[in-house]
Amino acid sequence: MSNIKVIGAQWSKDRSTLKEIRTEVFVREQGVPEELEMDSLDATAEHFIAYDNDKPVGCARLIDNKKIGRMAVLSSHRNSGVGKLILDHIKRYAAQKRYTLLQLSAQCHAYNFYQLSEFKAYSKPYEDAGIPHIDMELRTFSKETDHGGQYQLGSDTEIYHGENILEAAGYFDMALSQCSKSLVLALTDLSHPLCNHAHLLEKIKQQARKNRHFKVYILLANYHASYNEHPIFRLADRLPSFIEIKQCNNSFSNQFVIDGVCWFELEGNTSRVCYADRSKTKHFMERFNIWWQGAKSIGNARRLSI
Repeated sequence: MSNIKVIGAQWSKDRSTLKEIRTEVFVREQGVPEELEMDSLDATAEHFIAYDNDKPVGCARLIDNKKIGRMAVLSSHRNSGVGKLILDHIKRYAAQKRYTLLQLSAQCHAYNFYQLSEFKAYSKPYEDAGIPHIDMELRTFSKETDHGGQYQLGSDTEIYHGENILEAAGYFDMALSQCSKSLVLALTDLSHPLCNHAHLLEKIKQQARKNRHFKVYILLANYHASYNEHPIFRLADRLPSFIEIKQCNNSFSNQFVIDGVCWFELEGNTSRVCYADRSKTKHFMERFNIWWQGAKSIGNARRLSI
């Protein structure tokens, strides 16, 4: 990290470098159409590039003295603090320029990254290029002490309703981004799209790498041998110390508990979530533990059928 530096850039001079980073992250990795990624705002925006020695590894832009956008870090340098260095540089730059408000449209799975940098959410999840996003802002010269923000795990007691699968994924992504202890999933089966959600699988892998106490408990009301090929089962094969899967005969809807404080319910493509409800999560976990004790492990059956 000592070799990383962030500097201001100009579209007229640094366009090829900025395009290269953004094309790799947004177009190739995330599938955003190139015609949406590059727009007319680039010509007048204030740009920033992060360098590792002489190699460009990240970038961002600032529009109308307040809107942060197109923030990207190459996969080789993620989870190493580069994104935070870019954001801190922009915050200092804004303070020097006396810009009073910074705003951004964050992908929901990056919610925790931005809220740790004091940005607050002020919208519900919405679609942008097929990806759930959330609007966030920072009052540059605010002296307010942080008392917890919208969607913050352990402090936001509001109940939110997702009306479609994209909103459900957005609410789920924000909870996952803050998850650090445990995931409890009670599922009727594995047919729901969120059971094969890329950010769910990535969060489990990420936590397994850095927290040996992290646990995932999955209880299925229905199991079929075809599930052996499902990504969550394949991940369980790779991470048996972190993921335990059982089957029970009880009937229940799709219900999740994140870190023992957040509950998340799915019914079709609609959802309900509360990020801080210890009473309801405690009640659910009491029932879940009874089901879990009476459930059977399906590991042996899977091995025989593979």
